Amino acid sequence: MQFSPKLEDPILAHEDQPTPRRRTKLRWIVGAVVFCGVVCASVGALVVYTHKVRNNAAAITTNLQQAPGLLVTLTAKRASMDFNGQTSAQVYVIPHTASATGAVSFDAFLSHVGANTTQNYVLLGGRAYTSTVQNGVVVAAQCLTASQVPPLQTIQSVLSQAKVIDTVSGTITAPNCNDGQLLHLQFAGESFVFCNSPENKLTHATGSDLDLTVEYLADPTAIPDFDVPQVPGAAPLSCPVVVTPSAVATESATLAESTAAVWDVVKGNVRTVELFDTACGCKGPKKPCLFVHGLGNFFDAPLSSTDLLYWGFAHQHAPCCSSIKFTHFETIHNGWDQPRVQKQFCDAALATSNSKTQTVGSLILITHSMGNLIVGGAVSAGVCNLSSQVSWLSVNGPMMGSAAANLLENKCRSNSWVDIPLKGAASLIGFCPAPEAFLSLKQQSTVDAALQAKYVKAQAVRKQYATKTMCGVSSWGLNTVYAPVMFVVAQMAQYASSQNDGMVEYSSCNVGLSGFSSDPTASGNYVASINHADATFRNGDGWWGSDRKPVKWLECAL
Repeated sequence: MQFSPKLEDPILAHEDQPTPRRRTKLRWIVGAVVFCGVVCASVGALVVYTHKVRNNAAAITTNLQQAPGLLVTLTAKRASMDFNGQTSAQVYVIPHTASATGAVSFDAFLSHVGANTTQNYVLLGGRAYTSTVQNGVVVAAQCLTASQVPPLQTIQSVLSQAKVIDTVSGTITAPNCNDGQLLHLQFAGESFVFCNSPENKLTHATGSDLDLTVEYLADPTAIPDFDVPQVPGAAPLSCPVVVTPSAVATESATLAESTAAVWDVVKGNVRTVELFDTACGCKGPKKPCLFVHGLGNFFDAPLSSTDLLYWGFAHQHAPCCSSIKFTHFETIHNGWDQPRVQKQFCDAALATSNSKTQTVGSLILITHSMGNLIVGGAVSAGVCNLSSQVSWLSVNGPMMGSAAANLLENKCRSNSWVDIPLKGAASLIGFCPAPEAFLSLKQQSTVDAALQAKYVKAQAVRKQYATKTMCGVSSWGLNTVYAPVMFVVAQMAQYASSQNDGMVEYSSCNVGLSGFSSDPTASGNYVASINHADATFRNGDGWWGSDRKPVKWLECAL
């Protein structure tokens, strides 16, 4: 018997093998599902980006440009920011847009009404002015430098870099922003959290030292008239341009950064920024404090609990001081290297720290100007020693001398008709010929070998023992009565660098040290846009800019 081979059922065989048409259909279905998923994910991501990530900088800028004017109300949160008896001010701002580039510029007017005078500030056409008005008459007017004007030219770039956040942590509460958007941005080195309304208008903001509200003025007549100040009978001011138009905002976030930001929102991460209030308090142990002044004191006097003329109200801003004493040495004819003044310092430091030996005990030293060299000289000469319990805050010290001292000596020796009036005035108050204390502060490179060696030793002491150091780099500094004097001295002294405080170059103040920043609350040293007088803390703090806060630095240093 023969068996024929068994053939598979042709119908079953056909069903086991998908046809090309069925495979194509399956691919279309899978592709459609994937496509829909991608579209849905993309739409979702776009929605998240639009409503939760995008900072709307362009729309905010457009609203600023289109406003006839803005009324910005500033409220200072620290007593050291008191100016002309006030801690609040209103600024009228008029935006202008360059049609060709889209860049924004601003005119502005601020008026501080005091008890007897009104201090006005005007920004017009990029030029800045300040004037003093008494009984309706301008009695003084002058130009302002770039360092005295808020960096308005950065506004568009600052907005483009703003980050959308959900809340604020720390000791400061987030501004109320119902239905709006919280934006964290950095302006002049300081952090602010703004509320951006649903209409993309900035309404109010909070920072560590300053709160502000913004009102968009629809009526141009609500803005007061202001012009270049003019003192009757005086020549018109000719001031340089100090503020340029704001650069056009561009999207600052990369695709990767935007994707990461969207993913953070999708995952439910809370975007938080830390803001802390203005009171630092004392982080370390409290100790007795001794303030040591610099050059220019005419008489010896016992230790005192205040020195308003030199230090202002610094004693009210030293939270780590268990007690406070101020020295009073004659520092007109006694140079920093003289044994007499060095012994006076050691006696004061030993007494204030309750030391029974020649080593200064638990103490906080705050030294200004030549006071730094007095301490360094006394310790290097072995008159007394500093223990590890000493915390030393070194302020604007001329550790390599100062060209201002050389200037005085040269003017006193000069017979030039240009210098004779200055020489005569200096002679009347005993400053010509140059007194010994001034001569001891001549630049290190211009003195004899013996004094050069003393400079080097004093620098080594400061480097070893100073806890924190502050240096000023603006001869104008804060806008006070001292500013023009310091500015003129800097011009006459012809410092090698524009970074000086009017009396001391930055290179002389920071010699041997590093770790400087413009943050007054940082753990390192502080470089500030202040002058030599501002560094005594008598002039308080600036209203804007993290690098204009000497009193805050004092409060937060220890």
